[in-house]
Amino acid sequence: MDKERKLYLPYLLSALSRASFEGELTLVEGDIQRTLLFRGGKPINVISRLQNETLGRILMEEGKISSADYNKLLQQLLITKKPTGETLIAMGLLGPQDVYLALEFQTRKKLLNCFKMVDFGFSLKQKSIPPEEMIANLEVEETIFTGIQTFYSVDRLLSEFPVDEETVFQSRKLPQERTIKMGPRESKLYRSIGTGNSMNKLMVVESDLQQLLSTLYALHALHLLNVAGVSRPSTKDLELPDLEDEEPAPATTPFAPAPQAAAKQTQRRRTPEKTGPLKNAANRGSEAATLGEPAPRSHPRAPTLNDVLQNSGVTAQLAEKVLSLSRGDHFTILEVPRNIPTHELKSVFYAVLRKYKLQDINSSYSSDKDRDMAQRLLDRATVAYRVLENEETRKAYVRALKQNEDLQSSKVPPRILADVEAQKGELACGAKRYQEAMDFYVEAIKLYPNEPSYYFELGLAGYNKALGEIPEAQRIPDRIRKPFLKAMAMNPRYDMPRLYLGYISKRNGDQKRALKEFEGVVECNPENSRARSEIRIMKRRLEDDK
Repeated sequence: MDKERKLYLPYLLSALSRASFEGELTLVEGDIQRTLLFRGGKPINVISRLQNETLGRILMEEGKISSADYNKLLQQLLITKKPTGETLIAMGLLGPQDVYLALEFQTRKKLLNCFKMVDFGFSLKQKSIPPEEMIANLEVEETIFTGIQTFYSVDRLLSEFPVDEETVFQSRKLPQERTIKMGPRESKLYRSIGTGNSMNKLMVVESDLQQLLSTLYALHALHLLNVAGVSRPSTKDLELPDLEDEEPAPATTPFAPAPQAAAKQTQRRRTPEKTGPLKNAANRGSEAATLGEPAPRSHPRAPTLNDVLQNSGVTAQLAEKVLSLSRGDHFTILEVPRNIPTHELKSVFYAVLRKYKLQDINSSYSSDKDRDMAQRLLDRATVAYRVLENEETRKAYVRALKQNEDLQSSKVPPRILADVEAQKGELACGAKRYQEAMDFYVEAIKLYPNEPSYYFELGLAGYNKALGEIPEAQRIPDRIRKPFLKAMAMNPRYDMPRLYLGYISKRNGDQKRALKEFEGVVECNPENSRARSEIRIMKRRLEDDK
């Protein structure tokens, strides 16, 4: 095979997921262009100007509105210039829950349609994506499985994933931090591969050739399979931090094919001709031709809009609020007048959190859809609060409102976006979900690495997590100190990191070190009563030990 392989869409999406990419991926094929927006490596929106991908057209094709309703909708959109979702609700065609789910379905459909693009060019642009741009929160793994199964023929599979009946596959260990959503057929196939199986053996487990090839291709793109003789394409040109090409996996004894088989594989890959059941299946254009099994099976399909609506579990009040995010300014998001005093904003913000149950989203909402909406609302409300609570950013925002500027396209400062993540970390800490809080603070630091308080809060979450997990007889490891030390290095007069360094030393039985840390706190801030109290306790204990 050629050493340089084209970076097909499944490998490209997988790479962006592993790199936690945030920004835009633009795909161009002829006159067709789609722009995918990513946050945290997940697609959240797809921008397309194709008429057949508009919301009204999709609703008509899915049977949710009639052609007459569609024509009326187009007329109303020309007159009102309002978003399609809002117009549908005003016309009484759909309720807030259905509109919310339809917008998510539209995004999913546009994303899956990207798999129809065969010979595309692409460009990447790393940038901060504001919360209001988020329409869905789609899993890349699930998208790859569905996209390949839905739109790939056997011919296309074999052209992008050149294997034959003697190719050997070996499963890789799934990273603990990753969860891959697979259906029962895919899971069964993945479990059956184990330390090494050839295509012939796998055809016994999964006799539908199209399903077999598509699943193997998806697993390979997701780095869950090694395939003899098929390397993954290089991702170096993407120039994404923390994304490196893997070294080729060494061929183990059960994985390596026999020398004769390996020679046959090499010979076959040098020519477009293939032999055996794969050739027969590809030449017939069959989606399910297999060894001696003539009856084709049904082609896998993506869920319809009816499937989505029937399993919605969406709260009406929350859906209606989230639908207003794209057109609402910061004041309407917080449900306050523009002349509200700045000092009242904090209580207003927390009133919104209570009203829509955003303090502890996991406990407040049972369905994934509701949790997704609540998280989106929390992001948007936090941005509004952080912009308006600061006099300087509030004045700039109000000036923009008066000038009728396009606020949705205005760039949200990285500090504000980082504060959004930090706010979510604070709420997670309040609910004692410390690992989740740590993840949020890490994201805040990525967005704005020059704020010492983010490191302190990260250390505080790690400290509380350690207290709950480490027995009292064991020492708290030094790694828990690192975020506190980083915060102190950035701001030597910052007293709170020193205070918790003192608590760690005290917990570990190092009384003298703890005393020095607490005395350092008082030097930074003489008003820190907690440190003064600890100093008195430490001195008394040290005196008693003499």
